[in-house]
Amino acid sequence: MRCALLAAACLCVAPASAAPPDDPLQHVTIIYARGGSLYKSDARGKNEVEVATLPAKATVRALRTDAGGRILLVDLAGKWSWLPLDGNAKTLSDLPCADGPAQLAEDAACVLCRSVTAAGQSIIVNLATGKQTPIAIPAPGTRIAGTGKDRKLVWADTGGIWTAPPGAPQQKKLVAPQAPVRHFSPSPDGLRAVGIYQDDVYVGGPRKKQQADVLEGFQLDGQGVRRKGIRNGVPVEWSHDNEYVLVQDGGKACLMRAIGGQYKCWRGYTGVSIAPDGSYALMLGGRDKKAEPPKKKDSGDPESEDGVAEDDVPVPPPTGPMSLYRAELNGPYTAAPALIARVVDGAAVWVPQ
Repeated sequence: MRCALLAAACLCVAPASAAPPDDPLQHVTIIYARGGSLYKSDARGKNEVEVATLPAKATVRALRTDAGGRILLVDLAGKWSWLPLDGNAKTLSDLPCADGPAQLAEDAACVLCRSVTAAGQSIIVNLATGKQTPIAIPAPGTRIAGTGKDRKLVWADTGGIWTAPPGAPQQKKLVAPQAPVRHFSPSPDGLRAVGIYQDDVYVGGPRKKQQADVLEGFQLDGQGVRRKGIRNGVPVEWSHDNEYVLVQDGGKACLMRAIGGQYKCWRGYTGVSIAPDGSYALMLGGRDKKAEPPKKKDSGDPESEDGVAEDDVPVPPPTGPMSLYRAELNGPYTAAPALIARVVDGAAVWVPQ
């Protein structure tokens, strides 16, 4: 009898060395704005700590990081700043960029943005030295792709889509014959892109076609054969693995596969960031009452003389009380996004580990 009781007790007591299953989301870092500070937590909203203080009355329209999660790029209502994510700095450093778009290189070496001194032109700012290299290409529609010896400029104009070495834009190479009408967005490696084109869509039946704005993906291989994606979609950000794009489709946030066009959307949210492998999206949504998503513009975005959008970010945050949510690409379409932080006051970013 004593042996039987001892055996039963052994079955009921877990070994002292047993550990709970590993939760990969506990090892993720999310950074978001609240009040006068930037905060970080894991992807479940746990272990929150302050990262940096913000200027008074700052509006955080976008947060971006490089593929290694070393630098944070911050858009304060069109004025760009940066912060090393090594924990040694608590205040943002201003960038010598004019209002408009800015982009952080994948290896965190530099930022491409609009020049303050040369109207309509670009500069590359070396973050280690502060050196500014002027580029005789308009900043809207221009991106910096690749790293090291593979670094290149990618831009769109009325003649098509081009690439060139950063220091020699005159050595340009045509990589696609037709530029999109707006929202040109190349992948981090510069080998493919998405953009909005005027194309035929079927309406009311297989034989009724009309022209509409369609987000389309294509290779930057000199041919630029396009495949249709989300109609009226606006690309927000690429995944660092070059496979997925975070897209805003009116009042829906979507994750779309760049080549193939498959996508999954969540109604009532505004997308702000994407996981490095495209497996998750960070989205802003309503808190106590509905947060209003960005309003769709009647005739596209503000444009420069060459017809390329000049907005500092393609999709600004919504208005009203906001919360931060996490949505997963895999799983059922009926799965609701998970709450990360109930109170946020601006954009957020998924930081690569």
